[in-house]
Amino acid sequence: MLTLSRAEAALVSQIAQGLFDPPTRNPTPEDVAAMVDRLGLVQVDTISVIARSQYLVLWSRLGAYARTDLDQLLHPTRQTFEYWGHAASIIPMHDYVHFRRRMLDYQRHMYAGTQRWVTSNRAVLDATLDRLRRDGAMASINFERDETKTRAGRWDWYGPKESRRALEALWTMGEVMVHSRRAGQKVYDLRERVLTDALGQVPDDGALPDPPETRRYFARRTLIALGVVLPSWLHDYYRIGVDSIPRKKEAEGWVGDFLASGDATPVRIAGIPGVAAIDTARLGDLDRIRSGERPTHATLLSPFDSLIWDRSRARALFDYQVVFEAYVAPEKRVYGYYCLAILYRGAIVGRVDLKMDRAEGALIVRGLWLESSANPDDGFPDALAASLRDLSRFLGGHRVDVALGPEVAFANALSDRLA
Repeated sequence: MLTLSRAEAALVSQIAQGLFDPPTRNPTPEDVAAMVDRLGLVQVDTISVIARSQYLVLWSRLGAYARTDLDQLLHPTRQTFEYWGHAASIIPMHDYVHFRRRMLDYQRHMYAGTQRWVTSNRAVLDATLDRLRRDGAMASINFERDETKTRAGRWDWYGPKESRRALEALWTMGEVMVHSRRAGQKVYDLRERVLTDALGQVPDDGALPDPPETRRYFARRTLIALGVVLPSWLHDYYRIGVDSIPRKKEAEGWVGDFLASGDATPVRIAGIPGVAAIDTARLGDLDRIRSGERPTHATLLSPFDSLIWDRSRARALFDYQVVFEAYVAPEKRVYGYYCLAILYRGAIVGRVDLKMDRAEGALIVRGLWLESSANPDDGFPDALAASLRDLSRFLGGHRVDVALGPEVAFANALSDRLA
């Protein structure tokens, strides 16, 4: 049985995730669509201190692409849809039938409070559907607000508008879909209109893959997307429901199936217990790695990037602890508000806290921390500076400002290269 070092396993995963080779110049809309399909899904997040995570994930792999190319996959080209994948996600439209089962079983992943609200407010749901049916695609802002109601509490994200809560519930239930985005806000329409536009017809709910087949499909897509997996890594990528089957038993069954079919090859990862599986299509890439080929560039990863969103896997392969502190009081933060991991020559060597000042056209470096185990070479400051410049350009900026004290490692070297 092959044994991979942890570094080799991490590199195989980077190849599978489209992070090994440097970005090509001038990515096309087809490149954007192909990368979404390669990843299987891209997590959506609303924090935009730099840019929304979904845009950063594609930039990390493609470089400075046109953000409208990602938006247009949802509408008008209908190559993607949005639903609960790994949290709320952008998903290739050809996978809709597998997610339809999740919509029909919405009680499994709908918050208990929302379920209670749905049970008590069917009239609001029906009225919201009637409005969409009559007036076409609409955002929450297009629905009237009841001025007699106020926000219930600090974490009441939907505010006093029952229609907003209804739209989100109907989306989870699969009765409406995200038609498009308007300045980042969801525009909803009836699912039958979106699907007819995308597929030419509405798939038959009576002909959907059965739950075990869907779960196995997601596990296979995870193997392809990650390149090498332990059974314990298979459930997280798509947040696969497991019904009454124990997770360990189910995942080991999938791996056994993949090995028997030849889709995967058994391997061990040094220092990590258990038998892993490498996508057989990646064995040639392992040969590339063992011949000495390595990434030569630096890029930055959102905390919601699919390479590292499984925190236990990020620790196992990269010895990196993902820390997300946007909702932590400033005085209690260990690092910064929104840190991106620094991926350099195949290793995560640190993290950087950034902010995009759109008015000034400046990407601001507010914090920089190297991992204790990192020992980047002399090329690191140049590679990091190049990545920061490209990110600023991608965001419409024209400079990078380094707001770091001289005591911060690499602060002076980075400032010199960005001057």
